[in-house]
Amino acid sequence: KNEDGLSTSIAIIGASYAGLTLANTLQQNSLSIKFTIFDSKTLPFTYVAGGDAFNVPSYSSLATKFSLKTSRQANNGLTRKDVTESLLDPVSQHLIVGTRIEKIEQRNNSFYLHTRQKLQSSDGASSTAAASSNNHRVHGPYRCVVGADGVRSKCRTSALNGTFLIGDARWVNDRWYDLGLRRIERGADIAILDGLELGELLLRAEGTENKDCHYSSQSFPLAARTKFCARQIQIARMKRIVSVLMVLVAMMV
Repeated sequence: KNEDGLSTSIAIIGASYAGLTLANTLQQNSLSIKFTIFDSKTLPFTYVAGGDAFNVPSYSSLATKFSLKTSRQANNGLTRKDVTESLLDPVSQHLIVGTRIEKIEQRNNSFYLHTRQKLQSSDGASSTAAASSNNHRVHGPYRCVVGADGVRSKCRTSALNGTFLIGDARWVNDRWYDLGLRRIERGADIAILDGLELGELLLRAEGTENKDCHYSSQSFPLAARTKFCARQIQIARMKRIVSVLMVLVAMMV
């Protein structure tokens, strides 16, 4: 049980395309896996200005698979708001909003999230009260933490074993050589595919994992460990940096 009295096993940081797709995948396929979604934004969510129809080829099959409801037909003028709200509605009861993740702590075989709640001012603006101890909470324990929290991912910078990255949090380190152009062009589609793939991996791992330990990526295929495991992604990034430095030193000698 966590401090809120809820039985939990997976913390998803970020109510993004990737995070919400992961949540729907878990909910649709398992009654035993519990999850909580954290997001720093407050409801109602706002969307990118000029959010006209955009290209998300994977959404059509996902909407059919999970019976997602929108006011329009998939791939027929869907907007970012349509896609996000259709993914959010089935899992909204697991969502905690207005919460900034300050630290991911690993204790023994579990994870705890140290958070600070955003406070709403009288004019409707939100801010984070950094000095208030009453505003600080610790959520957990969790067996797994998934970072779907974008390019400034707290999960990615922590890079702990048993934590995973999807969507922009992962993609910012992948195909770094194209300066993120593919992510800009296909970001939402890649994020949805990431959430679906990791969800299916976690579902398969659930039957083989020790329930008293955090999720291990060892039960994943090697390619999936390299793709989603935060620690493996960090190691690959450091190897790239070292390689570049060695080349620069060699050029200077």
